[in-house]
Amino acid sequence: MKEFIRNVVAGILMLLLGLSGSVALGAAQVDDLIFQGADFHYKGQLNRAINKFETAVRLEPSNEFAHNQLGILYAKTDKFDRAFKEFSIVAGLDQRNTFAQMWLGILYVRSGNMNQAFERFQKIIQIDPGNADAYYFLGAIYNFRHNPAMAIEFLKKARDADSGEADTHFRLAKAFHNVDMIKNAMLEYQKALEINPSHTKAINEIGWIYYNRGDIEAAVAQWKKTLRINSRDRDAVYNLAKAYNDIAWEAFMFGKREDAIQYWEKALIINPGNKASKYYLKKYGS
Repeated sequence: MKEFIRNVVAGILMLLLGLSGSVALGAAQVDDLIFQGADFHYKGQLNRAINKFETAVRLEPSNEFAHNQLGILYAKTDKFDRAFKEFSIVAGLDQRNTFAQMWLGILYVRSGNMNQAFERFQKIIQIDPGNADAYYFLGAIYNFRHNPAMAIEFLKKARDADSGEADTHFRLAKAFHNVDMIKNAMLEYQKALEINPSHTKAINEIGWIYYNRGDIEAAVAQWKKTLRINSRDRDAVYNLAKAYNDIAWEAFMFGKREDAIQYWEKALIINPGNKASKYYLKKYGS
């Protein structure tokens, strides 16, 4: 009898050891799939990455990281319903997973469901009061709802939560700019540039502040600065062409035809497809 019991116990132990070995093997396999999926993602081979992460979540349905990565990949390949499902699975596994909550909010914004998006971003703030992105999205929703005061309040919180990030200052500057709080906007644009001197969006907006003040020369200097950083910056190209056209027209109205022609030609050098410059050169350039 004792021999029988020993044999049973030995059999159970062997079974348990075998199971633990298979679990370890399964975990290692999932880790390997995640590594391969991440590598394919980095290389831009999105379908191959999706295949790896889909296999990983079949083997380990509770793997939050794999579901989140699969959600991102689905979103990148325009499979937004599938992306929403993956992030929802993660939120169901762990409601405090702010990465999944953030993406659910973003997908709600994309579909125009601002109320649901607002709830998600608020939930993130409750979990992580220092989450700058959530504050930014709440500010953006308030802006969408035509509530600039609350938009600015939340964008300020985004800035305070992540004051070392140039984009947070730029976003707040844009909010100030949109409600004609120009001094505040200028300060935030300048802070963005202190952190990142190549922040061309901030440079372009400063150009518009100068332009609207009537200081076209200063505006042109800003947009030229952007083009030195990025010669293909569309905003700077269009802004500069517009400025040259305006200068040309003013010169023409004061009888300075040669100066006008010179600036219309400058506009075409910057933006060869500019219709206004082509029209005026054709009409007055001969």
